[in-house]
Amino acid sequence: MKNSPAIIAALIWKIFKYLIFLGAALLIFLLILLSGAYRNLRAAADSGLAGKAALTAAVQAAQALDWPTATERSAQAETNFSGALASLEQTHDNIAVKHLKLVRNQVADLEYLLKTAEILSRALSRVLPLAASLDQISATAGSRNFVDLREDERIRFLRLIYESEPELNGLRANLELASLNLGRIHRLGVLWPIYSQISDIKAELDQVTGLMNRLSPLVKLLPALSGYPEDSRFLLIFQNNDELRASGGFIGVYGLLTSRKGQIVSLDSNDSYHLDMPASLSADWRLEPPAPIKKYLKVEKWYLRDANWSPDWPTAAKQINEIFQGESRAIKQTAEPFTGIVAITPDFVADLIRLVGPITVKGATYNADNFQPLLQYNVEIAYKDQAISAWDRKEIINELIAELRNRLFKLSASGWAGFFKVLDQNITDKNIQLYFSNQNWERLAQSLGAGGEVAKTAGDYLLVVDSNLGAFKSDAVVKKSLSYAVTENNDNLTATVRLNYRHEGGFDWRTTRYRSYTRIYTPLGSRFLSFAGIEQSKADFSVSDDTALEKTVFSFFFTIEPGDSREITLNYTLPVNLKESLETGRYGLLVQKQAGQRMEGLNISIKPAKGKARSWHTDFINDKNFQF
Repeated sequence: MKNSPAIIAALIWKIFKYLIFLGAALLIFLLILLSGAYRNLRAAADSGLAGKAALTAAVQAAQALDWPTATERSAQAETNFSGALASLEQTHDNIAVKHLKLVRNQVADLEYLLKTAEILSRALSRVLPLAASLDQISATAGSRNFVDLREDERIRFLRLIYESEPELNGLRANLELASLNLGRIHRLGVLWPIYSQISDIKAELDQVTGLMNRLSPLVKLLPALSGYPEDSRFLLIFQNNDELRASGGFIGVYGLLTSRKGQIVSLDSNDSYHLDMPASLSADWRLEPPAPIKKYLKVEKWYLRDANWSPDWPTAAKQINEIFQGESRAIKQTAEPFTGIVAITPDFVADLIRLVGPITVKGATYNADNFQPLLQYNVEIAYKDQAISAWDRKEIINELIAELRNRLFKLSASGWAGFFKVLDQNITDKNIQLYFSNQNWERLAQSLGAGGEVAKTAGDYLLVVDSNLGAFKSDAVVKKSLSYAVTENNDNLTATVRLNYRHEGGFDWRTTRYRSYTRIYTPLGSRFLSFAGIEQSKADFSVSDDTALEKTVFSFFFTIEPGDSREITLNYTLPVNLKESLETGRYGLLVQKQAGQRMEGLNISIKPAKGKARSWHTDFINDKNFQF
């Protein structure tokens, strides 16, 4: 059998020659079948290329603010793409297109691409008049900055944006439809050489569509935010997440902002102690704080600096308003009602500085990386060497805010696009939270993702809330991670929360031993099993039901010395309905991030009694949804 390999090779070559011959014959046959459609295919290609050239010219003209040319070219592109689609449609009766799935799929892919181009050119045509009108107004200001417009021009500008909602909704719908068409194109087909470019365009479309979805409620909130047509008054809460509190961070500073017809007419910040200290001496202020604040901070009254005790921002905002108004009355200080209450963390301010560039105040230059620690040093330590009193040590914040405000209002058009990206990302990451007493505006804030509410869900849920009580700014040096595991057994679902803390700081002006009153929010009806990592009697451990938020809450207090680490484990059973949802394939888990919280990572593990377990390891900079 020495010649067996040669015989086999010869046989394979013979089969291969027959396959080549058969393939060539099929290709020739296919070309004959498609010959009747050649003219239509060629016409579609010519019109499509003409449309591409016109659309490119329209975009370039829009970027150059040449609105008449942009409008003309976008309309021409729409006509070209419509003609290409009409030519391609005439190929549907061809025998190869009608009866051969492979050919039919290739024609369909071309149609999806041409439809996408037609939709985008149509969307551009619809939005150009709005862009041209806004540009016409801004052109009256020599610098093209909104802040330089006259009051009547600002009003026209704001009215145009507010009334543009139908156009923006139409644009969003067109973008969604374009993305849907691109998603239907086959990876392997006539368009495979440019498939990666198509995928990139789809990703960009999805990103822009997501931004448009968030822009819609922002446009509806325009009257409230801009003070148009009525003045708006906001209480700004600056939450320092280096000293973490339930809704984001310690309230060391608050601000008062008034906007009128698109312009900020007043913006001042104040040290929270300037309100709390006089109130502490007044017999008219007697509100008792929550038990943990009273016990671990050793205070008898509830002050503004500690008002954000609830992780649910609407609840915290109402409490902040009540305390601010009450303390103001107690010290005979006027406090008018607020249109809204806005909470921000230093991370948002740092991102704004990254956008506008470093800011120098009193010889110190603040950039995105050093803003938070440098500001803390200047208001806690450096002021002593600058002949500044302890009472006035936070006045530097007003100078920073003033310069930041000036630079933001003088941003170019491309700069404002960057601003909205920063705004969108910081809303997602919970560095910005909005509350309005007007329920319509409050619903819009929540639809924007800026409501900061503890979510009410039918599925599984987890929220871990740390509240730094008397540990200075130690959250800056405590590294944290979270693991959550669900295991199904015969009787129930057992949940295990594992928290890891590692203190990398020391004892100095900024950091000390970590002291946290921590709450773990779980689905209402969860039942306690065990707790480890701290002796329960020393941890002040408790279980309660928050019916307003529809959660069962496990609470405890712990400390960590510098250089030490601690692992805390909580086990509990989940409500019966979640076991049923896991068994029927409808199990969902929402893990919400505490505003201001910094976690190194999030680990999730779901282990059903039958079937394959699943696990996830992800970052934890915003809320996370998991489906099993």
